[in-house]
Amino acid sequence: MEPDLIVILAAAAAASSIGGLLLCLRAWSEETLYAMVSVGGGLLLAITLLDLLPHTLEGGSERAMPFVMLGFALLFALELIGRSERKAGSPSLIGLLSGFLLHAYVEGVSLIASFHLDSGVGFSVLLAMVLHKVPDGVTVASLVLAATRSQRKAFWGTAALGAATLAGAFSVGAVERVFPDGWSSVVVAVTTGVFLYVSASHLVPLIQNGRRVLGVYFFAGMLAYLLVTAVWLPGGHVHA
Repeated sequence: MEPDLIVILAAAAAASSIGGLLLCLRAWSEETLYAMVSVGGGLLLAITLLDLLPHTLEGGSERAMPFVMLGFALLFALELIGRSERKAGSPSLIGLLSGFLLHAYVEGVSLIASFHLDSGVGFSVLLAMVLHKVPDGVTVASLVLAATRSQRKAFWGTAALGAATLAGAFSVGAVERVFPDGWSSVVVAVTTGVFLYVSASHLVPLIQNGRRVLGVYFFAGMLAYLLVTAVWLPGGHVHA
């Protein structure tokens, strides 16, 4: 694996741990946490709709869109399982952590696949991952902290997400031997569905149920992505 990709993987894996550290080392106000999540949600939705989805469609909409739906459905199913585990009582933490770890593993595979497909897509996927891995880390840390009352265990819970991401990335070699050529575009399509679910079906309702100013932060996140792509990308094109 190229040194540049190793650095990129380290950044993606560290994002989850940063989320855990944010919760464990400082007592952030609820308003600040919601503001960060709202801006990140706007950025994530913009990246998904304006970059990842167009790249997916370039591969042929009839073949790609079912995999977008598959990614959306997979995360929806994981959330349903997590809810049923919470109702069951004590096994809830194990069930939720298992879902997060599986999600992180698939993201590791997706990140390498996106760079194989196109470096521009790869950096968009990396940014999207970092944006939602930090709140993922906060979520996992809060769950472990509530169940164990141990900040150390809460941090190691988030570190496990980073380890799962690395495991997924380094298993790509095995995936390439099993799946035929073109597998990377399929994985990117699945990733698009996953990010679409996280942003539109999870974060948007959360923001809608909060204070009105959160909507302003959300739109600011989308506008920030448009401005960045207009400045950085040649010709002002949204996707590479």
